[in-house]
Amino acid sequence: MKSFADLSFPLPERLWREDGEPRRLGVELEFAGLPLQRICELVMELYGGHVEQRDPFVQIVQGTRWGDFTVEIDTALLKERTYSRFLERLGLELEPGGRAEDLLARLAGTVVPHEIVSPPIPMNEVHQLERLRQRLQQEQAQGTRASVLYAFGLHLNPEAPKADCATALTYLKAFLLLYDWLHVSGQIDWSRRLTPYIDPFPEPYRRLVVDPDYQPGLAQLVEDYLRHNATRNRALDMLPMFRELMGHEAVRGVPEAKLVKARPAFHYRLPNCRIDEPDWTLAREWFGWVMVEWLAERPDRMRELGARYLRRKGPALGGVDKLWALESEGWLPA
Repeated sequence: MKSFADLSFPLPERLWREDGEPRRLGVELEFAGLPLQRICELVMELYGGHVEQRDPFVQIVQGTRWGDFTVEIDTALLKERTYSRFLERLGLELEPGGRAEDLLARLAGTVVPHEIVSPPIPMNEVHQLERLRQRLQQEQAQGTRASVLYAFGLHLNPEAPKADCATALTYLKAFLLLYDWLHVSGQIDWSRRLTPYIDPFPEPYRRLVVDPDYQPGLAQLVEDYLRHNATRNRALDMLPMFRELMGHEAVRGVPEAKLVKARPAFHYRLPNCRIDEPDWTLAREWFGWVMVEWLAERPDRMRELGARYLRRKGPALGGVDKLWALESEGWLPA
């Protein structure tokens, strides 16, 4: 199986949007073990900017070379202050921004996942985030495998070269054809498989889409997606792209639809965040998506691979198909 390790930072073949502007990539890192203040200091040390503290659980590093980084405690329980109801029953009240709330944020820093959300960065500059990954590693940030309770992920949000139905469908087809290879090569941790956040696409939907004859218009593409996947919890969440193309109709019936932000990008949620492991890099995870784009640029190869997928016999118990992972790898560049 092709290894993701020891890669320089790879780049897709299409680095420019149709309008001539550089394509950008947003990165979301989930980890634990560091206070928000220290994370912000590392971001500023590397990329400049200054901190705006919204509350003890969300801070914004403004004015970096690319825009604003969000650094937050990634739990609705804390961010939305719903914990205050439980404390009030005990006769305790937390003043927003007060000492008690600040103490709670400090304690949460040791056990609750934290998240860094980067601004959109030109793809040919994203390799500079490896410096942040390295500093977090040196500061003893804890990643996916540090605890059985950690199901931390790395989310990648590559901007589409063109925001239209054909591009969305082509990239979705390529991803579904390579899903098993991405899963096996990426060594997706079992703790993440047990959570709903990266649920696989249902097999009937996968077979529908990879069929070479499946060429729907935008309305049909979105309708089919919602019939099988009325959720944000997919390894490749297409809802932000569909909402960009079609508006609110693209998220009808989706729980927490208000959280789906329209953007001309793919929300790739599958990779682990193994930030505490010395041989782990952003490049190794990004490489998987670059291979999705490589396949998407080769329609003849995709058609043949799609036909082969429909003829294959999957594993009897479902789940990741390691044999298909090996076969599909053979269609990628050496």
